[in-house]
Amino acid sequence: MGGSVTLRAEVYRARVEEIRRRWELVTDTGVVVRPTEALVRAMGQKGYDIRAAEALLPEGQRLYEAGEWDRLLVLMARIHHALRHAPPVPLPGVERPKTLEAIRSSLPPAPQLSPYDFRDYEERVLGGWLGKVIGGALGGPVEGWSRDRIARTYGTITDYLVPPSTLNDDTAYPLVLLHTAEQYGLDFTSEQLALQWLERLPWAYTAEAIALENLRRGIFPPESGSTDNPLSHWVGAMMKADVCGWLAPGRPERAIELAYRDAVIAHETEGVYGALFVAALNAVAFVEPDPRRLIEVALSFVPPRSQLSAVARRVLRWCAGASDWTEVWERVEAEILSTYHWLHTFPNLAAVLVALWFGDGDFSRSVTLAVQCGGDTDTAAGIVGAIVGTARGASAIPDRWRVPLGDCLESYVIGYERVAFSALVERTAALGRRWVE
Repeated sequence: MGGSVTLRAEVYRARVEEIRRRWELVTDTGVVVRPTEALVRAMGQKGYDIRAAEALLPEGQRLYEAGEWDRLLVLMARIHHALRHAPPVPLPGVERPKTLEAIRSSLPPAPQLSPYDFRDYEERVLGGWLGKVIGGALGGPVEGWSRDRIARTYGTITDYLVPPSTLNDDTAYPLVLLHTAEQYGLDFTSEQLALQWLERLPWAYTAEAIALENLRRGIFPPESGSTDNPLSHWVGAMMKADVCGWLAPGRPERAIELAYRDAVIAHETEGVYGALFVAALNAVAFVEPDPRRLIEVALSFVPPRSQLSAVARRVLRWCAGASDWTEVWERVEAEILSTYHWLHTFPNLAAVLVALWFGDGDFSRSVTLAVQCGGDTDTAAGIVGAIVGTARGASAIPDRWRVPLGDCLESYVIGYERVAFSALVERTAALGRRWVE
């Protein structure tokens, strides 16, 4: 009997801990996150009337502080119910095409690009992979920090803040995509890729975590990305789209097709558009070295009347009128970060644009700027590192960034826990040559 009582106590403690973490938790970098409140805010940012759910948050905080865990669990259920039934709010002037065909129909004529000759393909792919891993390792220790906190703590960043780790969810998903493409060919479906997520990813975060739970319930893409997923406009789709550009060098129209199939597993509309933009950036980087021209070309593969396009254009206007990146970031903090969570696509889009614009094609300056903006620093720096690494090639990445990484990428993807960079390049290049041919 005593053992049964002990077991019940342990089960209840685990239940309480789960409830606590659903309301408030502290990340590995010391940032306080309130997941339920974030779900509510994210639903409002998607364009829904969240007043019913929002009205319940103060009572939830009172229950949390009082340690009334069972009542808090009930109240969180009521919040989720309110979010599920939140009515949409019209967004004048905003168009959000959902299908790939509708997205393509919304785009302007594609810019003419020089063909890519593949002579230095492996060198450029290696630059992309290394750049992504370096950016993630550099930004990881300060993920979620503000620009001011990073500046107060580290001043101007010029090197790794701690010995670099290559273990990062930003690289896990590209590994699964490569595996899926090798198994099914580059015309794999979103459903085939999603089921590989289910088989090979032991855990996930934010929108991807919701999508995995939907997949377990038999809800497949694109519904897995939109069903009960307030976080479907967050940065997850954007963070993992680089590989789609590497697989379609100089062919952004093909890169966005791959990115779309990946993105709709856990995201919709604005979240998906972020993935299209990053995929196009990496594809175009093979034939357009100038970062500012590169941005303009890639934006032509984003629905022009979307919110993402409007945010990008606004940030680019600020960049063009500023003498220093901090001028721009102060405006981002005032007008974008004040509204959107630091894990939303839009603040991360702004960090990528600022780093590319003021980094001027220099690898070190670009990735460090992406980190110094704050927010989702590993994701933004990883995206920027991938783009500049692809545009410049691995030889343009200084040894102080490359050498500490070693020869292998570590991952939590089942079956790919340790992969040599040389093997990543070989596999990516083999698929890319086949896709373009």
